[in-house]
Amino acid sequence: MMHQKKIALDIGGSHVTACILNMDHPEAAPEKIIRRHLDAGGSAEAIISSIATCIQELQDSSVSGIGIAVPGPFDHRNGICAIANVGGKFGSMFGLHLKQALQDAAATGDLPLQFFNDAHCFAAGALKILGLQGESTVLLTLGTGFGSSFLRNGELATAGDGIPASGAYYDMPFLEAAADDYFSSRWLLAAFHRNTGIRPATVKEMAEQYTAQARPVFEQFGDHLGSFLLPQLQAFGCRELVIGGNIARSWNLFAAPLLRKLEPLGIAITCCTDTEHCILAGAALSAHEPGPAQLRQTRQLLLPAALPPHNDAAYTIFPSFHTSSPVQEGYDSLAKLIAGERVVILDGYNGVLWEHVRAALHTSLRAQNKTVRWYHTGACLHAPAVIENMLQENMNAADPVFGKRYEGSLADFFDLNLLLQIEPGNGADIHIIYGTGAALTAPEGLLLYIDVPKNEIQYRLRAGSITNIGTPTYTYKRCYFTDWPVLSKHKQDLLPYVDVIIDGQRPGTITWMQGDDFRAELDNMLTAPFRARPWFEAGVWGGNWMKQHLPGLPPEEVNYAWSFELITPENGIVLAGAGLLLEVSFDFLLFRQHHKLLGKAATRFGTAFPIRFDFLDTFDGGNLSIQCHPRPAFTKEHFGEDFTQDETYYILDCEPDAQVYLGFQENISPEKLRGALEDALNRNIPLPVEQYIQQFTAQKHDLFLIPNGTVHASGKNNLVLEISSTPYIFTFKMYDWLRKDLNGRPRPIHLDHAFANLHFDRKGDMVPATLISRPHITDEWANGKKWQLPTHPEHFYTVDRYAFTGEVTIQNLGQCHICMLVEGDRIQVTGSNGQQTFHYAETFVVPAAAGHYTCRYEGKGTAMLVVAYVKDNYC
Repeated sequence: MMHQKKIALDIGGSHVTACILNMDHPEAAPEKIIRRHLDAGGSAEAIISSIATCIQELQDSSVSGIGIAVPGPFDHRNGICAIANVGGKFGSMFGLHLKQALQDAAATGDLPLQFFNDAHCFAAGALKILGLQGESTVLLTLGTGFGSSFLRNGELATAGDGIPASGAYYDMPFLEAAADDYFSSRWLLAAFHRNTGIRPATVKEMAEQYTAQARPVFEQFGDHLGSFLLPQLQAFGCRELVIGGNIARSWNLFAAPLLRKLEPLGIAITCCTDTEHCILAGAALSAHEPGPAQLRQTRQLLLPAALPPHNDAAYTIFPSFHTSSPVQEGYDSLAKLIAGERVVILDGYNGVLWEHVRAALHTSLRAQNKTVRWYHTGACLHAPAVIENMLQENMNAADPVFGKRYEGSLADFFDLNLLLQIEPGNGADIHIIYGTGAALTAPEGLLLYIDVPKNEIQYRLRAGSITNIGTPTYTYKRCYFTDWPVLSKHKQDLLPYVDVIIDGQRPGTITWMQGDDFRAELDNMLTAPFRARPWFEAGVWGGNWMKQHLPGLPPEEVNYAWSFELITPENGIVLAGAGLLLEVSFDFLLFRQHHKLLGKAATRFGTAFPIRFDFLDTFDGGNLSIQCHPRPAFTKEHFGEDFTQDETYYILDCEPDAQVYLGFQENISPEKLRGALEDALNRNIPLPVEQYIQQFTAQKHDLFLIPNGTVHASGKNNLVLEISSTPYIFTFKMYDWLRKDLNGRPRPIHLDHAFANLHFDRKGDMVPATLISRPHITDEWANGKKWQLPTHPEHFYTVDRYAFTGEVTIQNLGQCHICMLVEGDRIQVTGSNGQQTFHYAETFVVPAAAGHYTCRYEGKGTAMLVVAYVKDNYC
């Protein structure tokens, strides 16, 4: 029977040790061991060569994996060096994807190669070799740096009571600096030189050749270490302390003062004299074949890379804008484009599966016979604790839903000094700086940018395949209030300079377009009618109208509550060229030339698109929550938004029993309502909704007006076209019918926010008089009519409806029009830049720069087209 064997390596500041371990007996002496000098201050290529040579000498057919122990900071999962400012050690490798460099240099092929924290490897190995109890154990490695690790009940612990936020002791404050500055060889050698004027090369030389002079320094070291450890070990509940590392070989010189300081704890203390074996065994024990990761959590379909077969009969979930410029597919084609470059900058939105992209592009470049070095900007991010502290006010931890928009920039998330330390060397044909914010490193090079749709970002967050910028969290709230605002500013800054734009939503492939072509096609869209790509979301109250009427939606979804028809902060636009599809975010149009898109409204709204269209589907579903939206001043003060969430409900379809909840009853008592809502929240007592809130029968093509501060909800059996100002998450739920969400959790209720914003004077007879639109005809011709659907004075937008057969020409008068066909099967819309066909229930945009446009209907009956735009007096 063949025993499983693994290669284990321990990379230190002065040498690399490598061996083969029999995994049936990892505690036994290695079968073969290599030690090679390593100049940590040397070039990246020299360091790579030293390590790769060790691996090559040990590879054979019996080896099943490679485990490498390295000091931190290091991105162990991806194999990226983040060590910086440690006396020049490994400085040449800062940001380098060491894993890929070693795989190439050592020709490891498909053999799994993984990196692990050396202190964690020490813990795993010591547990096995020293026979530790591991109930509550702290392990230290004292050497070039101050390593630490923790075991609870025999398992590695990186967080919890008594464990620092960083998961280690090295960065904790002690005396006048960080612990790492006192409990490392640097401190010992510096203190010895201060005392004696002698400069030994190593701690070993200091201890062995100058024992008498070194003893006081070691004793001070032990005293300091005891003072530091005493409260830390108490906080962890430590019962067992293990001390290893090169400095542990001088245990007899610093043990006495250390033991005196720790005596009150009454713990077992072990000095490990074979740290190297423990680390190597731990690296081998930790190495394993990683399983497949879930990349997205959703039933929704990915946008195909190729244009699907043309269907001109009905609503399409994958609309596109046809371009004369080619879209290209695949990493091989991109590799050919960049093969002649020395430096490439690969930037992108947070949400890119960076390692998938990097690995695939690397394979294609290797097929071009190019050697490549990769440098990741993730190594330059501030520590998670620093980022969380920076965003503390914006994230408002007490509220699970709402925060305040961060007004800073993407650069705020990075250590600018570290960004400057990423310096491509001369050891490869191509050097690629990649990752979100890569352009902040500022070298000259070809600039590529990867965009990812916001819906895909959310699916990836739910699967845990991506995180927020610089922290291990993965929350939508962080995205909305901090990550997306800074990323969009960064994207806007880069747009004029991008050489290649890439659609990164498909894990297996990419589509892309040359930057000049991309900007030209944006310009074309800004003078033509177009659709954004909609996306769809389930919800606890959702229904089945969309599932039955919109072809292409996955039928296995439990329901569809929302369609993001045109919610521009989250929608994309799809370019179709040479039969391939490229999706980018809608806001690229605004960043390109917002005045062409918005016309008169551009001065007020800038690069924020003002109006949204979306569906709320409650057919055979449930009532929406009883809710309201914030007043403008509240929105600005608490959430940092420049305008608030003023809504209307346009009833696209409904059953005869459908209702809309709107406004208060005449005899409303705010105090009684608050008490009843508190009872529902805290005591699970149903709210008698009709006692407090009016109900109105919904009929097709009604328009209900919901300015900020108005209590409202859609009842079941409605298909609501929500025509609204763009802010879309600021819903203060007051009563949610005592139900839980699709994951079985209570939905957040915001009574304090609601009662700070409700207009209690919107009650009684004034509700139908002022909050239900009364359409009137403003124009009439032989084959049609134009209706004005007045909105509330607080709404900055208005709504028109055209009923016609044949043709009607609509003047946009310098405003961007957002339109939907609400009766009829399809219309042809002709503008100054071509013709498009739009189907029933499809939302389309006519930019201000398009001028007038002609709509032609040749179907049965009469077409009805809803058009929304900003009122002139709000521009």
